[in-house]
This record gives sequence, structure tokens and C-alpha cells, in this order.
Amino acid sequence: MNLMDLARRPVVTLDVRDHCRRAAQLMSRFQIRHLPVLNENVPVGMVSDRDLLAAIGWWNSEARHPTAAVPDWAERLPVDEVMSSPLLSIGPDDPPEEAARLMLDRKVNAIPIVDANRIVGIVTETDFLSCFNGQLKWQLRVVAKHMTARVFSVSRKDPIRLAWRLMRDKHIRHLVVCDGERLQGILSDRDLLAGISWDAAGPQGIQDRVECVMTAAVATISPQATLTDAAGAMIADKIGALPVHDQSALIGIITESDLLRAFLTSAGN
Repeated sequence: MNLMDLARRPVVTLDVRDHCRRAAQLMSRFQIRHLPVLNENVPVGMVSDRDLLAAIGWWNSEARHPTAAVPDWAERLPVDEVMSSPLLSIGPDDPPEEAARLMLDRKVNAIPIVDANRIVGIVTETDFLSCFNGQLKWQLRVVAKHMTARVFSVSRKDPIRLAWRLMRDKHIRHLVVCDGERLQGILSDRDLLAGISWDAAGPQGIQDRVECVMTAAVATISPQATLTDAAGAMIADKIGALPVHDQSALIGIITESDLLRAFLTSAGN
């Protein structure tokens, strides 16, 4: 397997003169979370859904636009003011393990593949799920051995700004939504961005509780399921995390990052 076997092509991109609202529109249209940014067709940066969330003033105590409605500033704010730069990239001949290592070390979820200063593909954590086909012994290890035991949670009545700050501060992309010990849903950074009403939202202008944007029909997985089972469920449901439920209790969560870590430590075994 080489890196280009995993890569997505063609790559949806932005121009440095595009605005944040266009970035959000493209992410929604193509169901993606990352957009490389080009200047004169040369890749110069990357915008993620988390970059857009971080730029929205009313999530943070330091609002860039404390009184402006979202469309007002989103139409004016160019993506080069919120993008990550310089661009972290990888070459088409680099091994998949190097891409996995970069994503885990740098805490990013996608890396463009660049050849001769042109983007020829992009690889994401999700793309590595296809490697879990059950044909290797390590792919049949149980979820309990690779899950994250510490699970951060919010209640359905919590403000969504609190949920975002928890994700930002803990460097995570998913929160479980619980009522006491009872699992009620899951919340991702993608849910937060999709929950923004760009035409009506202002500093106080959106529905501000977790229950308004969370995913209520939450899929779970047994701790004794295999890593291949987990990857297959994520692919089938187009999700990036599965709460791990042991009969009557939530005992952890397994994410794309956990599976990527398993791939990296076990590749070739």
C-alpha cells in the first residue's frame, strides 16, 4: 500500500481571497472538514472546521467582532486570516506511516499531498479506516485495549459555547452528552459548525444549547468488538468516534485518532 492509494482526489481548495463563509459552505456541500488554501495555485495553508469555529467571536471571551452578525464578518474575513500556515504537507512517495505519524504528532486530522508545489491529493484520518480489513492479527485486537478511557461529557442543557471551549482546551473533537449515567447523544466539532445559522446568527442569535446541535441517535460499540468492527462502523455511519458501552455503563470512547495510533504502532506486524 502506498500513500496515493489512500488519498482523496480531486481536492477541494480555497483561494486566499475567499472568505470564511465560503469555506463553511464548501465543507457542508462536500461533507469535508479541511480545505487547503492556494495563492496563485501554490498551496500556502489549510483551513479546518476548528479554525472557523475558533474565529467566531461569540465562542470566545476575546471576540473579534463582538457586535457583528456572523454573515457580516464572515463575508469580509479572508481565509488567510484564520488558516494554519505554513502548510504542513507530505510527498506522494512518502510512506503512509509517515502521514499517520505527522497527524498524531502535530494533532491534525488531514495532510495535503504536494508534488512540485502542486496539491495532488489529501489524506485524512478517516482514509486510514479502510486499512482495517481484518486480514492482519493486530486488526482483530479488541476495542478495550485501544479506546480512550477518560471521556469528557456535557449535558444537553449546557450552552454550546461551553462545549466548544471544552473541546478546544482538551484538544478533542467529540464530547458525549449524558444525563447522569445515561448516554443521550454525542457532539462533534462538525455538529457545532453545522449548527450555525449563517444568515441569522449574531452574538446572541443562535439556539445556544447542546441539545439543539448534538447527534441524538448515537452509535455505540462493545469493548470486546475488534478494531476492524470499529473502523467498519465509523465508515458505515460516517462518524469519527464511538462511545464504548459495556452492557449498562459507558466506559470509554474510541476515535479515528485511536485507530490511527493502532495502525502506526502495528503497521507491518
